[in-house]
Amino acid sequence: MLEKLLNEIRIGNTSSPAVLAERLNLSLNMVNAMLETLEEQGYLKNMAAECSAEKPCTSCPISNLCSTKSNASPRIRVVTTRDS
Repeated sequence: MLEKLLNEIRIGNTSSPAVLAERLNLSLNMVNAMLETLEEQGYLKNMAAECSAEKPCTSCPISNLCSTKSNASPRIRVVTTRDS
């Protein structure tokens, strides 16, 4: 099921837990746990670590997807090259 989730992130162009849960017919809690597992295993990277008060959002390639202005801890995930 982790492979299905990772594939859906790749082809579905989203890492939104709510959208993924709906697409895969899973609970939101299950998807969140699976996303955490994929992060821990290095298949996903949480972009929140890239954010800082010293670094302007305009320098970020995915700033248009982020809600940092209203949410101090964005949860945007990107697929890494670990499994390539």
